[in-house]
Amino acid sequence: MKHLFAITITLLLASTVAQAQDTTVATPRRAHHPSALGNNADYSMHLLYDQPVTSRELIQGCRHLTLDIDASGFFYDAEYATSMAKGYTVAGFRLSPALAYGINERAQLRIGFNATAFAGLDSLYCLRPTLSLVYAPTKWLTLVAGTIYGSHTHRLDAPVYDPSRWIFNYQEDGLQILTKTKLWNSDTWLDWQHYLTPWTPDQERFTMGTRHQFRIINIQKRKTEWAGCDFYKDNELGWQLSIPIHFIASHRGGELKTIDTNTVTTFNERIGLQIKHSFANALRPSFHNIRFDMSVYDYHLEDRDLDRPGQAFYSTLSYEWMHWNKQQMADWAVRAAVGFWHGNHYFSAFGDPRFWSHTAYASLHVPQSTINEGYSIYNLLTFTLSVEHEFKGLNLGLQFDACYNPDHSKNNTDFLFGFYMRFKERFLLF
Repeated sequence: MKHLFAITITLLLASTVAQAQDTTVATPRRAHHPSALGNNADYSMHLLYDQPVTSRELIQGCRHLTLDIDASGFFYDAEYATSMAKGYTVAGFRLSPALAYGINERAQLRIGFNATAFAGLDSLYCLRPTLSLVYAPTKWLTLVAGTIYGSHTHRLDAPVYDPSRWIFNYQEDGLQILTKTKLWNSDTWLDWQHYLTPWTPDQERFTMGTRHQFRIINIQKRKTEWAGCDFYKDNELGWQLSIPIHFIASHRGGELKTIDTNTVTTFNERIGLQIKHSFANALRPSFHNIRFDMSVYDYHLEDRDLDRPGQAFYSTLSYEWMHWNKQQMADWAVRAAVGFWHGNHYFSAFGDPRFWSHTAYASLHVPQSTINEGYSIYNLLTFTLSVEHEFKGLNLGLQFDACYNPDHSKNNTDFLFGFYMRFKERFLLF
C-alpha cells in the first residue's frame, strides 16, 4: 500500500515575553464550557477537551500577542483484574504554555511546548515543542497545520480511543480540518507519529481519521432565557436524532525502511444512531440531557501474512445534568452512563484494551501481557460516572469507570478512577 503525503509547515516567530497585564480585549479560555456540551458524541470528561479557537476570538486577537497558560494535574488509578489489560497508577502534571499571535481576523500563529512530569521520575516524561497555524476562512470551517486539536477533542469513544491517551499521548502533529454547522460537525485529521528518514532501521507511523455527526431530526422546544446566561447558545432543547460515523486508519510501514518487517495497516469504522432529549429547569439555570446510542463497529487489518476482520456492537444510555451560575463563577456537570458491549475478534490500535477480543499482532507493538488470547467473542457491561466543577477558572473533575464481564466467574471486573485539575487563562502581552 502506497501513501503519498506532503506536509510543508513554515512557522517563524521571534518575540520576547513581557510581563502579562490585565485587559478586556483578550478573553479567558476555559477548559470546558456548558455550551460546548450539546453536540458531544463521546464518553469522556468535558474538561479534558481543547476547544478550537472561535471566529470571535480570532477577531479579538487580531494583531495582538497573547500568552495562553494551560496547566493540568492528574491522578489515574487503573485496577484491572481481567486478562485484557494490566493495571497501573500514575500521578503527574502537564504544563502547555503558548504564545499566540493574531495574523488577521481569520488566522492565528501559535508556538509553545508541552511538558509532562510523572511523580516518581527524576526527569520529564515528555517534552515536545508545539507549533500551529490556524486558519478559519468561515465560521463553520477551521484548518490547522502543525500541532492539531487531538486527544479527547476528536470525540471518539473508549473502544476506539483509550481515554488514558490524554495522559500518555496527549500531543498530535499533522493536519486537521474541522467543521461545525447546525446539522453537521466533523473532524478530519492526519497525525504523523514517526517520520522515517532515508536508510533508517525503523518504520514510519501515522494515523488518519475522520469523524462526522449528522443531525437528521431536530424537534425544538421553546427556549427559556435566564438573565446573564448564554446557556442556550448551542444547547437546543427538545428531541434530536443523529447519525455518528467515523473511519480511522493506523499505518506502520514506509518505502525507505531497511528492516524486514511487515507493513501493517489497521482500519476501524463505526456507524451508529443517537437519540437525545434535552430539557431545562425553568426555576434555575440547570440543563438535562438524556441520550441513547447504539453503534456497530468494524475492524480489519491489512498485512502481507494476516488479514482477520472483527466486529462489535455497543449500546449506551447516559444522563447529564449541568448547572450554570449566572455570575459565571462556578458551574457543575454530572454524567452517568451504562452500556453493553459485544465484540467478536475486535481490536483498535489506539482503543482501550479492555474492549479487545482477539489476539493482537506483535507487529503492532502491543505488549503481550495486554492481549486477550482466550476469547474471540467478548461481552462487557460498562458504567461511567463523572463529576466536574469549575471554580473561578479552575476546573476540577472526578471520574469512575467499571467494566464487568458476565462470561467470567473470576477476575471479571475492572475499575478505573481519575482525578483531574485544569487551569486555562489568556494574558495580553501587546
